[in-house]
Amino acid sequence: MKPLFKITICDDSRLAQRQISWAIKDWNVDISYAVNGEQAINAIHDKKAELLFLDLNMPVLDGFQVLQQIRDSNLKTKVIVVSGDIQKKSLQRVMELGACAFISKPIIPQDLTDIIKDLGLFEQLVPAINEPKTRAQFEKNNSCPTLLERIQETANIAMGKTADRLAELFDSFISLSIPKVNLITKPELYMMLKSSGSDDFTSTISQGFVGGGISGESIIITDKSGLPHISQFLGCSSEIDCDLEQDILFDVAGLLSSSFLKAFLQQLNIHHMNLGIPSIIDFEGQLTHLKHEQDLEKIMAVEMSYQVSNSETHCDLLLLFTTESIELMDERSELFSWPI
Repeated sequence: MKPLFKITICDDSRLAQRQISWAIKDWNVDISYAVNGEQAINAIHDKKAELLFLDLNMPVLDGFQVLQQIRDSNLKTKVIVVSGDIQKKSLQRVMELGACAFISKPIIPQDLTDIIKDLGLFEQLVPAINEPKTRAQFEKNNSCPTLLERIQETANIAMGKTADRLAELFDSFISLSIPKVNLITKPELYMMLKSSGSDDFTSTISQGFVGGGISGESIIITDKSGLPHISQFLGCSSEIDCDLEQDILFDVAGLLSSSFLKAFLQQLNIHHMNLGIPSIIDFEGQLTHLKHEQDLEKIMAVEMSYQVSNSETHCDLLLLFTTESIELMDERSELFSWPI
């Protein structure tokens, strides 16, 4: 019997780890897991990563830093990048750093089979005769991700697709945060908004949305210092006055909100969405009541940020989903756990 091929799956998302594990469940492999780049480097040193599946957007060391260390230290491993960050500049960068291949999330098994054939690993990894594992057998060793974990990975993929659109618009690489997903009360929401968007240097734009029974509010917090850069790429040649500033802010909010929500909801098999008219949030007039709210019912908050490289253009995106939407998102995101 051939020795098991050592594979490490490096991703801070348990759902992403699960999807890759399912795609390779019938391979002749010994699988290890890492949740950040530092653990991935350690796995290579420990000879647990003849093949490394590597995410890009992670804590401690991101995927780009891992690839740089592998190249600088001449570490022996083959790397397949599996990421929601589908920007052309990201793909170009990982290939320049020595990755063997790039797969966009969520992973499609046939794409992976084609890649390992191209790498000459098919005969080593896939037994000539095997009994495919059933889902029940797979479940014994792979616990189900929680709702918040599933929504975080759904947001991660949507964020990458949105960044790809922004990268084309600004002709620049877009740096991405790791999305955060939490269940919060309205007083907690007030403190979150007050701390991040209530000064004279930022603008906060709100836009309601509804689609497939899921509804909520999209909030964009933009650093005003980046407006000249945004204005240039939107083709505005005149001096930025109050009216033009509002138009630019609404254009950016509409682009970010619509791009993200479309990519997010499509993963939940929702293909039609309506966005409301954007408005600038008046903290004193519109939000003060939140901090005194007695109803402690939870809403879902999804936070992320986009930074245009080599500029002051920075946007935070906060998605708020109503309490009534959470159960439906739970049902639909559970289906997303099994895209195969």
